[in-house]
Formats: sequence, C-alpha cells, structure tokens
Amino acid sequence: MSNLRVKLSRLTAKKVPALSLALVAIVGMAVGVFAATLTVSTISNPGGEKGLLHTAASVLTFSDKGISVVATAPSGNVTSNFLTTGNKNAFTSATTWTAGDWEEAIQIQDTSGDTGSHLLTINISSGAATPTGTAFSFSPFTYTVVGVTGSTTPTITLYMDLGSGSVTTPLDIYVSST
Repeated sequence: MSNLRVKLSRLTAKKVPALSLALVAIVGMAVGVFAATLTVSTISNPGGEKGLLHTAASVLTFSDKGISVVATAPSGNVTSNFLTTGNKNAFTSATTWTAGDWEEAIQIQDTSGDTGSHLLTINISSGAATPTGTAFSFSPFTYTVVGVTGSTTPTITLYMDLGSGSVTTPLDIYVSST
C-alpha cells in the first residue's frame, strides 16, 4: 500500500500543464463524436435509362430528362401548345397521377416554328429493349403538341406517371411523331 502512495505522490509532483491535459481531452472528445456520426455508404449506379428513339421525318427533337418521383399529383391532359419562348411543363393523362409514383420526363423541342399539330406515340418498357421488355400498362399512348407562330425553338417537358411498381433497368423509350 505504501508503494502505491509513493507512486501517486510522484505523479502529482510532476508538473503537467493543465492546458495540455484539457487540449488532449477536447481533441479526444471531438474525434469520438466525429467517429460516432460518420456514416459510410456506397452509391451504386443502377444503369440508368437506355434508349430514346424518334423519327427523323419530324420537325421535333426529343431529349430524355430522366426519371424521378412524383411530388404532387398534377392533372393531366392529352394536348399541349408550345409557348412562344421558354419551356412549358405538361402532364399526360394516359395514367393516373399519384404522389410517390415514378415519373419519366421527355423534353420536346419544335425546331420549325410551325403552327401544326404533331401527334406523338410513346412506348415505354422496362427490363430490356422493346419488344422483349415489359411494357408499362399505359404504353403505348399518344400525345399531341401544337406549334406556335413566331416561336424561337420553344420546348415542352412532357411528364408521364410510370406507377408505383418497380422499374427495372434499362428503361427503353421509343417516340415517334408526325
């Protein structure tokens, strides 16, 4: 017991600055907090979407704007007029819109500035290239876009509700237009 007392008295007799002890304690606590809150997660790319086809005979061009989740359920329609400038969002009524469902967006650009009606036929399948992939229940469907005079290459972003089921990559989208 006296040996322990001697060791304790020698330890207390050493001059260790209180500031360095406090610094070591604070750094130790910070490292502990960072280690406790650090989360490592892997991001996996599921392969995304594949394929967007359109007919070359049309004055319309198409670009894929991706898949996302429906935030709020909009009301859909079967036709949309281009604005003279800028982009217009349109929602097809080929499906029932429900918040939380998957949605696909395709941007349509009128390169001619004509006032004609253009009938689009859109076919979407998941899992493999059409016709071997699984077509969505609403696919194919039609949608009409109407040009406007004096337009400077306006666009319409057409959204389609894909439903709440699983979407298997690749997602193939075939668009033809008149």
